[in-house]
Amino acid sequence: MIRTNFKMAAALALLAFLCVLTDNHATEPKRIPVIYSTDLYHPPQDPDDHYDLAMLAGLKELEIKALIFDAATAHRKPEEFGKTALDQMAKITEQSPPPWKVGLPGLLRSPDDQAFEQPGEYQGGVELILSTLEQSDEPVVMFLVGSCRDFAVAFNRNPDLLRQKVKAVYVNAGNGPKGNQTEWNVTLDPNAYVGLMTSGLPIYWCPCFNETYQLPSPGDITAGHQVYSTFYVVPNQAELLASTRPAVKNYFIYALSGSQEEPLGFLDKEQQPLPTGARNMWCTGPFLHAAGREIYQNKENRWIACLPEKAKEFGADGPAVEVFRFEPVRVTPVWKEENGKRIPEFLDADGDKPVSIQVFRYTHPDFNKIMPSVLASLLETL
Repeated sequence: MIRTNFKMAAALALLAFLCVLTDNHATEPKRIPVIYSTDLYHPPQDPDDHYDLAMLAGLKELEIKALIFDAATAHRKPEEFGKTALDQMAKITEQSPPPWKVGLPGLLRSPDDQAFEQPGEYQGGVELILSTLEQSDEPVVMFLVGSCRDFAVAFNRNPDLLRQKVKAVYVNAGNGPKGNQTEWNVTLDPNAYVGLMTSGLPIYWCPCFNETYQLPSPGDITAGHQVYSTFYVVPNQAELLASTRPAVKNYFIYALSGSQEEPLGFLDKEQQPLPTGARNMWCTGPFLHAAGREIYQNKENRWIACLPEKAKEFGADGPAVEVFRFEPVRVTPVWKEENGKRIPEFLDADGDKPVSIQVFRYTHPDFNKIMPSVLASLLETL
């Protein structure tokens, strides 16, 4: 009888343990699948992309399922694309690097070009986008940093798949809702940009600069001035990275110095001086928005970004503060000739046209002070 009771108690304890495991697993939030296109190189063309990769790695709500190295930005050798940074970040986070491919190198001939005539060795980016979407059980978020080429072609080849599986497309390009679209990422492939922006997909438009953009001094937004741009400046990189782990510091030192030493071993090296100087940044706000994080000021008067339900855990001292928002906008692209080049211009669209585009606008007068503080607090969590 004692043995029977013991067996029954053990069985009940095991059942209870399994229930706890099942319940904990069931309550774990699902990570949002991401396809990420980046002009990440080593040596870098612009090291803001190394910051972007580190930030994505620190946002646990997001999971990079596929990565496309944008081949439109610069003519680089295969070994100069950003695999080095991916491998270093994988070591820092103790995770496997995501699948990656190099994208299409040639300009699209029209907004609806399917680009089958481009070299076969560069078709992998479009194919990886399509296969990742086909295999995903959850709606996917897309981040475009660089040209829109591979994503535009993926849409042109299988628009129904993208309409079904894409939750949001964050387009980091352009000059805002009105006027000429002459920003750098647009000029990489204007047909791709226009094709994607008119696709009807749920676009979260993140202009890099207004056409008449001037960075206001911190604390100053002139009356009626609408700043449709994600751009801000980190004043001093050494101060930004001062409280990060040694391996994270070395990740940035490796990138910013253009080092050619063995990359993984470099992460464990004795600390070298951190690079000083300013760094232009663009993608922090869009990444936070996709992750569902909001911005708070904590009890130490630092700015942090976290999920609302974790605000108290992160020491938030008061409610979330609106620093930026996405607003609905309707635009119609037209083509114009300027200085011998064919460039797109955006005009106001018909008010009856369905809205599929939300445009980023910063709204807080201290945007340019808050965003570096938020980025610093995120990098400290790596």
